[in-house]
Amino acid sequence: MDDATARRVLGIGSYATREQARAAYKRRAKMIHPDRHAHTSAAAQRDAERAMAELNEAWHALRESATRTRSTEDDIAVRRPRERGCEICGYRPAVWIDIRALTGLIIVHSSDRYAATLCKNCGTAIWRDVQARTLTLGWWGIPALFVNLAVLVNNRTYGAALRELAPPQARVGSSPAPMSEPMPLTKPVTVRVLPWVATVSVVLIIALLVVAAVRAQG
Repeated sequence: MDDATARRVLGIGSYATREQARAAYKRRAKMIHPDRHAHTSAAAQRDAERAMAELNEAWHALRESATRTRSTEDDIAVRRPRERGCEICGYRPAVWIDIRALTGLIIVHSSDRYAATLCKNCGTAIWRDVQARTLTLGWWGIPALFVNLAVLVNNRTYGAALRELAPPQARVGSSPAPMSEPMPLTKPVTVRVLPWVATVSVVLIIALLVVAAVRAQG
């Protein structure tokens, strides 16, 4: 794969540095990895496997090439405003989201960021999985307990934007998006068991600790 094709697959211009290319690779890999599409049709899973293989090839190609440092006419063309569809399927309308999945680890916590321009279907599918993961794993730490509340509020803001977005209408011509169709919707967060179990458990633990503290003082 040549340099120009690799950069197109990663969604970056020829002005992008190697660090920016790495960030673009990680960001896209989170969204198109075959594991994320395990619940979809066989055709969609094949699409995801092909897209992931292409993304890996693009990253390996860029790692071997020299980083460009000067602007070119191609850079200017890339920087010009252009119509953009969903980064996963290429459909429009699409909206920018920036959500996080938090994992609490007693005294520390880690987070994964999912930031992209997505259509209603792809964005909602990813948003539901991320929010469910955060509700399940984000509470289990002292700092994480408070950070998780902020993360959930932030995610809900983008969830509201996705709900207001119109359904996917048409694919942007010559879109570099790796998938040919929007992602099918995943199960709503409210019908998933683990987020409820985890959240209710945390509430009960906090309530028991408060009661124990009050009795100890009495």
